[in-house]
Amino acid sequence: MSARFLHRMGLASVPPPAPVPDGVVVRRYAPDRDHARVPAVFAAAFGAPPWPDDWDAFGEFDPHGVFVAEAPASSEAIGFVICFRRAGFGYVSVLAVVPGWRRRGVARELLRSAVGYLRGLGLNRVEVDAFTDAEPAVGLYRDFGFEVLRTYEDPEGRADGETAPRRADPGDPGTDPPDPTA
Repeated sequence: MSARFLHRMGLASVPPPAPVPDGVVVRRYAPDRDHARVPAVFAAAFGAPPWPDDWDAFGEFDPHGVFVAEAPASSEAIGFVICFRRAGFGYVSVLAVVPGWRRRGVARELLRSAVGYLRGLGLNRVEVDAFTDAEPAVGLYRDFGFEVLRTYEDPEGRADGETAPRRADPGDPGTDPPDPTA
């Protein structure tokens, strides 16, 4: 098995709003309502086991930086994004949409909510990591206005085809990649 690589991508520009499926609502995370729903969406989106109950107990976690997308009529959770402040920039940690709702504008609207929140904190620099072989994710981020800053080997050592994070902590993006400009 060969190692996987990630792109560290930085937001260069924000595109104009795009349509969201009728009735889909993107709202802030409500702990009482969403604490168990976020790990379930993660499991459905990535074909991975859900996170443990303490998934939100990491130092950088900011409940205001979590947004949940709900399906019309049923209010079923169909996606989420987790973002937070890092040292001088905003970081989009996890973006997940269940398969039946992909390519319909849900991820884009979740990303727009995250970027709006981070910009509202005064963070003009926003970054995200995406596996180089995750073409739909890389395409979404590029279309949204992100550009590749650098590419680095996955510090968690996931092999080709492994999509789910091995760590239980969604806020820990692993070791930050080396910055060649530093």
